[in-house]
Amino acid sequence: MSILLVILTALVTDTARTDLTLSGHFGQGTELYDGTQIGGFSVEAQSIYDITSSSRIFGEASYHWEDCKQTRYVDNADYRLVAPYWTVDSVGGDMRRETYAFYGGYRMLKNHILWHAALQFRAEQSYRMRDPRAKNKVTDLRVEASIGYQWQQYALSLQAYGGRYKQNNEIRFYSELGETTIYHMANDTEPYARFSSNNKLSYYTGYRAGVGVQLLPTTGFMAGVQYDWFRFKKELSINTQVPIAALTTHTLSAQIGYVATRWRVTATAGAELKRGELYLYGDNANNYYELLFIVPNYRKNLAFAHVYGDYRLPLPVGDMLFAAKVNYDMFLQRVEEGVQVQYTFPLKKRYSWLVRAQARLIQFDNAHAWQVGITTGLTF
Repeated sequence: MSILLVILTALVTDTARTDLTLSGHFGQGTELYDGTQIGGFSVEAQSIYDITSSSRIFGEASYHWEDCKQTRYVDNADYRLVAPYWTVDSVGGDMRRETYAFYGGYRMLKNHILWHAALQFRAEQSYRMRDPRAKNKVTDLRVEASIGYQWQQYALSLQAYGGRYKQNNEIRFYSELGETTIYHMANDTEPYARFSSNNKLSYYTGYRAGVGVQLLPTTGFMAGVQYDWFRFKKELSINTQVPIAALTTHTLSAQIGYVATRWRVTATAGAELKRGELYLYGDNANNYYELLFIVPNYRKNLAFAHVYGDYRLPLPVGDMLFAAKVNYDMFLQRVEEGVQVQYTFPLKKRYSWLVRAQARLIQFDNAHAWQVGITTGLTF
């Protein structure tokens, strides 16, 4: 739901514009899941267009490519989301990721009533070119809407969304030297012994939903609270589909901040509750597994926090934007600190050119990793 806060704030404050950008990033991997080195690029287009003085359409499309060197342990995409029911191996290797994303919708403000409806879709594939050749295909679809009331410089908005999530996880071996064992985890540290052998094809299917209330300003204080629910089931393809685990995640978060003409600052804090269940089966008879019990086997309460601030400095030619953020994630046990500087230079007519440099330091497990990036593009 945090993305809805950003989107709805833009619907209230931003003017009609289009951004076309090209970005690149490079740095050290942050943990075993991300490998020893990470690099990639992305192409993105964003647009806000006013049909009339009261109605607006908006959209965003992007492509992202990333190469992670020597990832270990987890073979899944979205490893933070599906934890702890990962598919893992003991070898690892380079992992490449490609992500296609689309977001678009419609907003109207009439007689102080503000509402919007939008569709968000993400397709991702991640894969290895050497054994064990993990390959993941992800589809993530969301439909969202909000309705609110705007007066003076404030809008009070109620939001809701629902979505469908799928991930196909497959591991192949082509080497004549043989295969390594594939493990399907039952918790953070232990595999599900019964199904950890050569089961190479698994599916994650789930649903999302969330509600939230936001106080959104053009200038002034902002605040909000959100609740998110996500549940998925992991199944193995063993002649028939065999569910082995299910996870329900409850997330409650709150934001507070202040928006001024040239600067803003926001803070978010929240708690995440993960509740997992394991499926226990009897003997296998003619490829049929008799379900005996579904037992709770995983329970973890986590915390996270984000602080963000930026300042826009007008210059004789163009302007500068300075931004900083600090993120804390209890599950990954890491703190991320990032800074960003952007310069926008006016060109002919309503066109502007922007260049953005950013750097971040990720601290985890008494170690740290640096990552840097640069973005350039046109605004009109």
